[in-house]
Amino acid sequence: MFHYRKTFKTYNSFPKATTCAFCEDDLAGRSIEITEHAYLMPNRVFYDLWEQREVIDHLLIVPKQHVASLSQLDSDAKLQIMEIMAEYESRGYNVYARAVGSKQRTVASHQHTHLIKTKPQQANAVLAMQKPYILVKF
Repeated sequence: MFHYRKTFKTYNSFPKATTCAFCEDDLAGRSIEITEHAYLMPNRVFYDLWEQREVIDHLLIVPKQHVASLSQLDSDAKLQIMEIMAEYESRGYNVYARAVGSKQRTVASHQHTHLIKTKPQQANAVLAMQKPYILVKF
């Protein structure tokens, strides 16, 4: 998963949350679907690349309950979130969540799952100069 330089600057321009970015934000106002246990919303800043493919849609599933891990949710919440994942996976989305304690997890204290849809064709090469990475297509 990579951001182009412009996207990376946009991502870094958002104010840093003092407690939890998801709990402080108006998730209901940004959501495309609200269930009993979760919000489904577009990510504010898409990844530009995922598995060497251009990203065409990037959604987040965010549990309403503030938990660091899916394992901390009750059975009903887990099932509902899994049903959302299954629905979007069948539509061609990749399902991805970072582990608790991952240094790459930007909202470390609130579990969230990425749903990422990419173009079918893979880039022939990705040249990593420095973060953010640069895509070179051949």
